Amino acid sequence: MEKLQNEKVVLFIKTLLQHSTIQKLKLVDDKGITVSTHTYDVLRTAVWNIKKDYPNNMEQASKRIDFFALVVGVIIHDTTKATLRLSDSNISHSNVMRKYPELVEEEAEFILSEVEDMLNLKIKEEIKTHIKHIVVSHHGRWGKVRPETLEARIVHEADKYSALYHRITPIGAKKIVKLMSEGYRKEEIIKMTGYTEGIITDRLKRAKQELKLKTNRDLIKHYLRKGKIPDGDSFFTKRINEIQNLIYKVEKVGFEELILQISLINYMKDFKVF
Repeated sequence: MEKLQNEKVVLFIKTLLQHSTIQKLKLVDDKGITVSTHTYDVLRTAVWNIKKDYPNNMEQASKRIDFFALVVGVIIHDTTKATLRLSDSNISHSNVMRKYPELVEEEAEFILSEVEDMLNLKIKEEIKTHIKHIVVSHHGRWGKVRPETLEARIVHEADKYSALYHRITPIGAKKIVKLMSEGYRKEEIIKMTGYTEGIITDRLKRAKQELKLKTNRDLIKHYLRKGKIPDGDSFFTKRINEIQNLIYKVEKVGFEELILQISLINYMKDFKVF
Protein backbone atom coordinates (compact mmCIF):
# COMPACT_ATOMS: atom_id res chain seq x y z
CA MET A 1 0.00 0.00 0.00
CA GLU A 2 1.33 3.42 -0.91
CA LYS A 3 2.29 5.80 1.83
CA LEU A 4 -0.78 7.82 2.70
CA GLN A 5 -0.78 11.44 3.69
CA ASN A 6 -3.29 11.72 6.48
CA GLU A 7 -1.58 13.95 9.06
CA LYS A 8 -4.36 16.52 8.95
CA VAL A 9 -7.03 13.84 9.15
CA VAL A 10 -5.40 12.32 12.22
CA LEU A 11 -5.02 15.75 13.83
CA PHE A 12 -8.67 16.54 13.16
CA ILE A 13 -9.87 13.27 14.70
CA LYS A 14 -7.56 13.67 17.71
CA THR A 15 -8.84 17.20 18.28
CA LEU A 16 -12.44 16.13 17.82
CA LEU A 17 -12.01 13.43 20.45
CA GLN A 18 -10.82 16.06 22.92
CA HIS A 19 -13.75 18.38 22.22
CA SER A 20 -15.66 19.11 25.41
CA THR A 21 -18.90 17.65 24.04
CA ILE A 22 -17.22 14.40 23.01
CA GLN A 23 -15.56 14.16 26.42
CA LYS A 24 -19.01 14.43 28.02
CA LEU A 25 -19.90 11.08 26.44
CA LYS A 26 -17.82 9.49 29.21
CA LEU A 27 -20.05 11.01 31.87
CA VAL A 28 -23.38 9.64 30.72
CA ASP A 29 -24.53 6.09 31.38
CA ASP A 30 -26.93 4.52 28.93
CA LYS A 31 -28.42 1.19 30.02
CA GLY A 32 -25.31 0.02 31.80
CA ILE A 33 -22.51 1.43 29.65
CA THR A 34 -21.19 4.91 29.01
CA VAL A 35 -22.09 6.58 25.74
CA SER A 36 -18.38 6.72 24.89
CA THR A 37 -18.15 2.93 25.24
CA HIS A 38 -21.20 2.52 23.02
CA THR A 39 -19.64 4.91 20.49
CA TYR A 40 -16.49 2.79 20.26
CA ASP A 41 -18.62 -0.34 20.00
CA VAL A 42 -20.56 1.14 17.07
CA LEU A 43 -17.33 2.03 15.27
CA ARG A 44 -15.67 -1.35 15.74
CA THR A 45 -18.89 -3.08 14.64
CA ALA A 46 -18.97 -0.94 11.51
CA VAL A 47 -15.36 -1.89 10.78
CA TRP A 48 -16.12 -5.60 11.27
CA ASN A 49 -19.02 -5.35 8.83
CA ILE A 50 -16.89 -3.56 6.25
CA LYS A 51 -14.17 -6.20 6.56
CA LYS A 52 -16.77 -8.93 6.04
CA ASP A 53 -17.88 -7.26 2.82
CA TYR A 54 -14.31 -6.56 1.68
CA PRO A 55 -12.17 -9.43 3.01
CA ASN A 56 -8.48 -8.60 2.70
CA ASN A 57 -9.25 -5.63 0.47
CA MET A 58 -9.72 -2.51 2.56
CA GLU A 59 -8.07 -0.46 -0.16
CA GLN A 60 -10.98 -1.27 -2.45
CA ALA A 61 -13.41 -0.54 0.38
CA SER A 62 -11.84 2.89 0.87
CA LYS A 63 -12.65 3.74 -2.75
CA ARG A 64 -16.34 2.97 -2.27
CA ILE A 65 -16.83 4.10 1.33
CA ASP A 66 -16.01 7.52 2.76
CA PHE A 67 -14.09 6.33 5.81
CA PHE A 68 -13.60 9.86 7.16
CA ALA A 69 -17.30 10.71 7.08
CA LEU A 70 -18.13 7.35 8.64
CA VAL A 71 -15.63 7.60 11.51
CA VAL A 72 -16.42 11.23 12.34
CA GLY A 73 -20.14 10.53 12.01
CA VAL A 74 -19.87 7.71 14.54
CA ILE A 75 -17.85 9.82 16.98
CA ILE A 76 -20.53 12.52 17.12
CA HIS A 77 -23.65 10.44 16.44
CA ASP A 78 -24.81 10.34 20.07
CA THR A 79 -23.62 13.67 21.44
CA THR A 80 -27.15 14.83 22.20
CA LYS A 81 -27.47 11.91 24.63
CA ALA A 82 -24.86 13.67 26.72
CA THR A 83 -25.86 17.28 26.20
CA LEU A 84 -29.55 16.62 26.86
CA ARG A 85 -28.95 14.44 29.90
CA LEU A 86 -26.36 16.73 31.48
CA SER A 87 -28.58 19.77 30.98
CA ASP A 88 -31.48 17.98 32.74
CA SER A 89 -33.61 18.27 29.62
CA ASN A 90 -37.05 16.69 29.78
CA ILE A 91 -36.70 15.38 26.22
CA SER A 92 -34.66 12.30 25.34
CA HIS A 93 -32.19 11.71 22.53
CA SER A 94 -34.64 9.23 20.98
CA ASN A 95 -37.43 11.80 20.96
CA VAL A 96 -35.15 14.38 19.39
CA MET A 97 -34.19 11.89 16.68
CA ARG A 98 -37.87 11.18 16.00
CA LYS A 99 -39.22 14.71 16.15
CA TYR A 100 -36.44 17.30 16.02
CA PRO A 101 -33.46 15.95 14.03
CA GLU A 102 -32.59 19.52 13.08
CA LEU A 103 -31.38 19.99 16.67
CA VAL A 104 -29.06 17.00 16.26
CA GLU A 105 -27.79 18.43 12.98
CA GLU A 106 -27.19 21.83 14.56
CA GLU A 107 -25.12 20.28 17.34
CA ALA A 108 -23.09 18.27 14.82
CA GLU A 109 -22.47 21.41 12.77
CA PHE A 110 -21.39 23.31 15.88
CA ILE A 111 -18.89 20.63 16.94
CA LEU A 112 -17.40 20.24 13.47
CA SER A 113 -17.11 24.00 12.98
CA GLU A 114 -15.39 24.46 16.34
CA VAL A 115 -12.78 21.84 15.49
CA GLU A 116 -12.29 23.38 12.04
CA ASP A 117 -11.73 26.80 13.62
CA MET A 118 -9.31 25.42 16.20
CA LEU A 119 -7.17 23.81 13.50
CA ASN A 120 -7.74 26.34 10.71
CA LEU A 121 -8.95 23.49 8.51
CA LYS A 122 -12.06 23.35 6.37
CA ILE A 123 -13.81 20.07 5.59
CA LYS A 124 -15.18 19.93 2.07
CA GLU A 125 -18.81 20.99 2.24
CA GLU A 126 -20.18 17.82 0.67
CA ILE A 127 -18.32 15.71 3.24
CA LYS A 128 -19.57 17.81 6.14
CA THR A 129 -23.13 17.51 4.81
CA HIS A 130 -22.63 13.76 4.55
CA ILE A 131 -21.37 13.53 8.15
CA LYS A 132 -24.45 15.37 9.39
CA HIS A 133 -26.69 13.02 7.41
CA ILE A 134 -24.99 10.02 9.02
CA VAL A 135 -25.64 11.55 12.44
CA VAL A 136 -29.30 12.47 11.95
CA SER A 137 -30.20 9.17 10.25
CA HIS A 138 -28.48 6.65 12.52
CA HIS A 139 -31.77 5.54 14.14
CA GLY A 140 -33.10 4.39 10.78
CA ARG A 141 -36.84 3.69 10.83
CA TRP A 142 -36.95 4.64 14.51
CA GLY A 143 -35.95 8.20 13.62
CA LYS A 144 -37.40 10.90 11.38
CA VAL A 145 -34.58 10.74 8.83
CA ARG A 146 -33.74 7.50 7.02
CA PRO A 147 -30.16 6.65 6.02
CA GLU A 148 -29.73 7.34 2.31
CA THR A 149 -26.03 6.63 1.75
CA LEU A 150 -23.91 3.52 2.11
CA GLU A 151 -22.00 5.04 5.02
CA ALA A 152 -25.20 6.05 6.81
CA ARG A 153 -26.61 2.55 6.41
CA ILE A 154 -23.39 1.00 7.75
CA VAL A 155 -23.53 3.25 10.83
CA HIS A 156 -27.24 2.58 11.36
CA GLU A 157 -26.74 -1.19 11.26
CA ALA A 158 -23.76 -0.99 13.62
CA ASP A 159 -25.67 1.24 16.03
CA LYS A 160 -28.65 -1.11 15.93
CA TYR A 161 -26.43 -4.12 16.66
CA SER A 162 -24.73 -2.40 19.59
CA ALA A 163 -28.06 -1.23 21.00
CA LEU A 164 -29.60 -4.70 20.73
CA TYR A 165 -26.72 -6.76 22.06
CA HIS A 166 -24.41 -4.54 24.10
CA ARG A 167 -26.56 -1.92 25.81
CA ILE A 168 -27.20 -4.16 28.76
CA THR A 169 -26.48 -3.64 32.44
CA PRO A 170 -23.15 -5.47 32.84
CA ILE A 171 -23.90 -7.68 35.81
CA GLY A 172 -24.81 -11.34 35.83
CA ALA A 173 -26.16 -13.69 38.48
CA LYS A 174 -22.68 -14.95 39.43
CA LYS A 175 -21.68 -11.75 41.21
CA ILE A 176 -25.08 -11.33 42.84
CA VAL A 177 -25.28 -14.89 44.18
CA LYS A 178 -21.69 -14.70 45.41
CA LEU A 179 -22.62 -11.64 47.47
CA MET A 180 -25.77 -13.35 48.72
CA SER A 181 -23.73 -16.38 49.79
CA GLU A 182 -21.55 -14.01 51.82
CA GLY A 183 -24.60 -12.84 53.74
CA TYR A 184 -25.54 -9.66 51.92
CA ARG A 185 -29.24 -8.93 51.53
CA LYS A 186 -30.78 -7.81 48.24
CA GLU A 187 -31.13 -4.23 49.49
CA GLU A 188 -27.43 -4.14 50.35
CA ILE A 189 -26.46 -5.59 46.97
CA ILE A 190 -28.54 -2.93 45.20
CA LYS A 191 -26.68 -0.24 47.14
CA MET A 192 -23.26 -1.85 46.60
CA THR A 193 -23.64 -2.38 42.85
CA GLY A 194 -25.67 0.71 42.03
CA TYR A 195 -28.12 -1.34 39.98
CA THR A 196 -31.88 -1.33 40.39
CA GLU A 197 -33.97 -3.95 42.14
CA GLY A 198 -35.44 -4.84 38.75
CA ILE A 199 -32.00 -5.65 37.31
CA ILE A 200 -31.00 -7.75 40.34
CA THR A 201 -34.31 -9.64 40.26
CA ASP A 202 -34.02 -10.23 36.51
CA ARG A 203 -30.51 -11.70 36.79
CA LEU A 204 -31.54 -14.05 39.59
CA LYS A 205 -34.61 -15.12 37.62
CA ARG A 206 -32.51 -15.94 34.55
CA ALA A 207 -30.14 -18.10 36.59
CA LYS A 208 -33.02 -19.94 38.26
CA GLN A 209 -34.65 -20.62 34.90
CA GLU A 210 -31.41 -21.96 33.45
CA LEU A 211 -30.81 -24.26 36.42
CA LYS A 212 -34.51 -25.09 36.86
CA LEU A 213 -34.42 -23.93 40.47
CA LYS A 214 -37.27 -22.27 42.34
CA THR A 215 -35.80 -19.98 44.97
CA ASN A 216 -32.84 -17.72 45.62
CA ARG A 217 -31.92 -20.02 48.48
CA ASP A 218 -31.64 -22.84 45.95
CA LEU A 219 -29.28 -20.65 43.90
CA ILE A 220 -27.08 -20.03 46.93
CA LYS A 221 -26.94 -23.75 47.72
CA HIS A 222 -26.01 -24.51 44.11
CA TYR A 223 -23.28 -21.87 44.17
CA LEU A 224 -21.82 -23.14 47.44
CA ARG A 225 -21.83 -26.69 46.10
CA LYS A 226 -20.57 -26.02 42.56
CA GLY A 227 -18.68 -22.77 42.98
CA LYS A 228 -20.38 -21.21 39.96
CA ILE A 229 -23.71 -19.96 38.64
CA PRO A 230 -24.76 -19.39 35.01
CA ASP A 231 -25.77 -15.84 34.14
CA GLY A 232 -28.65 -17.20 32.10
CA ASP A 233 -28.97 -19.14 28.87
CA SER A 234 -25.98 -19.34 26.52
CA PHE A 235 -27.10 -16.35 24.45
CA PHE A 236 -27.57 -14.06 27.44
CA THR A 237 -24.33 -15.28 29.02
CA LYS A 238 -22.50 -14.43 25.80
CA ARG A 239 -23.97 -10.92 25.84
CA ILE A 240 -22.93 -10.36 29.47
CA ASN A 241 -19.39 -11.58 28.75
CA GLU A 242 -19.11 -9.42 25.63
CA ILE A 243 -20.24 -6.24 27.36
CA GLN A 244 -18.00 -6.87 30.37
CA ASN A 245 -15.01 -7.39 28.06
CA LEU A 246 -15.94 -4.27 26.08
CA ILE A 247 -16.13 -2.13 29.21
CA TYR A 248 -12.82 -3.53 30.48
CA LYS A 249 -11.12 -2.79 27.15
CA VAL A 250 -12.34 0.81 27.02
CA GLU A 251 -11.36 1.42 30.64
CA LYS A 252 -7.92 -0.13 30.15
CA VAL A 253 -6.93 1.36 26.79
CA GLY A 254 -9.05 4.50 26.70
CA PHE A 255 -11.89 5.57 24.44
CA GLU A 256 -9.78 8.03 22.45
CA GLU A 257 -6.88 5.64 21.88
CA LEU A 258 -9.19 2.86 20.70
CA ILE A 259 -10.80 5.19 18.17
CA LEU A 260 -7.38 6.25 16.89
CA GLN A 261 -6.37 2.61 16.49
CA ILE A 262 -9.21 1.98 14.03
CA SER A 263 -7.65 0.75 10.80
CA LEU A 264 -9.87 2.91 8.57
CA ILE A 265 -7.80 5.97 9.48
CA ASN A 266 -4.81 4.51 7.63
CA TYR A 267 -6.73 4.72 4.36
CA MET A 268 -7.83 8.35 4.68
CA LYS A 269 -6.17 11.07 2.62
CA ASP A 270 -5.96 14.73 3.55
CA PHE A 271 -6.56 16.04 0.03
CA LYS A 272 -9.86 14.16 -0.19
CA VAL A 273 -11.18 15.63 3.06
CA PHE A 274 -9.96 19.25 3.25
